[in-house]
Amino acid sequence: MERGGEKLSKYERENLIIKLEKEFAFAGVVIPAEIEADGERIKLRSFVFEMSQKRGSLGPEEIRKIDCLITRIRKKKQEIVRRITVEDIGRDEAMELYRTALGLDRALDTLYSAQEPKTSITEESKKARLEDARRWLGLVKRVYSKEKKMKRD
Repeated sequence: MERGGEKLSKYERENLIIKLEKEFAFAGVVIPAEIEADGERIKLRSFVFEMSQKRGSLGPEEIRKIDCLITRIRKKKQEIVRRITVEDIGRDEAMELYRTALGLDRALDTLYSAQEPKTSITEESKKARLEDARRWLGLVKRVYSKEKKMKRD
């Protein structure tokens, strides 16, 4: 039965699934305030915020809770992807599920990084400069290889 307005086309369905598989598609997306996983309501946004504030100083019990929640979030996201993929749902419901899945991805990314040690601003700056240099080098290599190819042709 169709739910959530106009029916979701095959093209739209495939497009949503492809977008969900892209790395960092969740940038700027809001983490859901609550989710239901395994029959339990979880206040996801507040938990993720609390754990991100404790980054680098998490105790074993908090790490265990994070690991458990990560498993539940992954399962919930898989359930959403399955629903978008196979269920006969409307565009509105599909978009809502899509936004929820992106929010779950953002929560996962934040929970993964909460377990890493805190870095200083200097270290972050060095990492950013190194990444910029790698991107520039990659660009220069691509441009240079295209010029060489054009000369040969």
